Amino acid sequence: MSKCIVILGAGRSSSSLIRHLLQNASSEGFTVRIGDLDLALAEKKAEDHPCASTFALDAGNPEARRKEIEAADLVISMLPAFFHPEVARDAIATRTPLITPSYLSAEIAGMDAEAKSAGIPILNELGLDPGIDHLSAMEVIDGLRSTGSTLTGFESYTGGLVAPESDDNPWHYKFTWNPRNVVLAGQGGSATFKENGRIRVLPPHRLFKEVTQIDVPGAGRFEGYANRDSLAYEQIYGIQGIDTLVRGTLRGDGFCGGWDAVFQLGMNRDDAQVSYPEGTTWRDFTAGFSGGVPMGADKSAVRAAVARATGADGPALDLLDSIGLFGDEPLAKRAGSPADILQELLENRWALQAGDLDMIVMWHRFHYRDAQGRERMKTSHLVHIGEDEMHTAMSLTVGLPLALAARMWVGGEWNGSGVLLPTKPDLYSPLLKGLQREGIVFTETDM
Repeated sequence: MSKCIVILGAGRSSSSLIRHLLQNASSEGFTVRIGDLDLALAEKKAEDHPCASTFALDAGNPEARRKEIEAADLVISMLPAFFHPEVARDAIATRTPLITPSYLSAEIAGMDAEAKSAGIPILNELGLDPGIDHLSAMEVIDGLRSTGSTLTGFESYTGGLVAPESDDNPWHYKFTWNPRNVVLAGQGGSATFKENGRIRVLPPHRLFKEVTQIDVPGAGRFEGYANRDSLAYEQIYGIQGIDTLVRGTLRGDGFCGGWDAVFQLGMNRDDAQVSYPEGTTWRDFTAGFSGGVPMGADKSAVRAAVARATGADGPALDLLDSIGLFGDEPLAKRAGSPADILQELLENRWALQAGDLDMIVMWHRFHYRDAQGRERMKTSHLVHIGEDEMHTAMSLTVGLPLALAARMWVGGEWNGSGVLLPTKPDLYSPLLKGLQREGIVFTETDM
């Protein structure tokens, strides 16, 4: 009897996951059941495949959700992360293995004993970042350990970006995943990391000022800014006592200067509600965050006020100008939080157009002392271009690790239990080989 893999959520990151599973379903003896609040979207992703079925998913309906999970042999949840504790409880209650791409929460981590008692794995953080970053980093870290080397520094940056051939705006950016997460960048609190033996705490108002310039072969120059909590990876990767440890996000060269101005002004705040009168222009909107300029001030006056308020230089101000923040165009959305209103603008200005391609860039740098005591360095990088607007590089790199792990479980190639991360060789080695077969390949350089 064939096994059934249930996918909860058929959004943009699910496209390549679904396609890959359906390409292998017949030959490997499993079926794929796809659920989404938008049934038509689930049906579109199923493409009338004989091994596929679909259902309307109301993730907030516990009875309906648990019924689908109970009927599954394996569940892959692509729902928003706040649903995952509930899905995990359903998985434990029905003894159904669960895989998600989301960060491991403290709530789910606390379910480890229950998952082991139920005899099921709850595998978390198996997407791109987190996900492929774990696989690639741990392969190198374990490889260094096996040669008697001592890791002294680890830096890791990942970015979902626009491919060079589709890069036609000065921010060098277009949306390839949830725009909300991008618009709220910097609102999550301080970044903590280690630098040359010191623990550093970088508050939000300095997050986009202290950036690292990173040159990636075959992709170009990028800016990296630190993510929230890098220090947790000492425990996750078993690298306690390391001198330098930072994980961050990549953006195009110059992006952070422009975004710092947006952030300093408070345009991406989500903790206030405002309502503007009809006819309010983007220049009026910007002036309201700048201070010191009267209503109806001209472009040069508002631009100068922004420079005074934020310290933005000419290139950063030009970036704001390029998305219309000093212009006469009326607001398309006049009520909501500042982040809501800004997002409406950016979703139009930074949308992937027909024929556009996206790009994933991941870059690691490892400083280590070899068995002979010599100071060495190794880099490992991934550059992957999407296929089209549906099977984007983001969709491929998020979805394929999940699909490969699901196929491994169906085929009996792994059967762990408890709350897991993909940081052990029994998972990362076959998954990296599977990704290589799909053209997702890291290039390593020793220095």
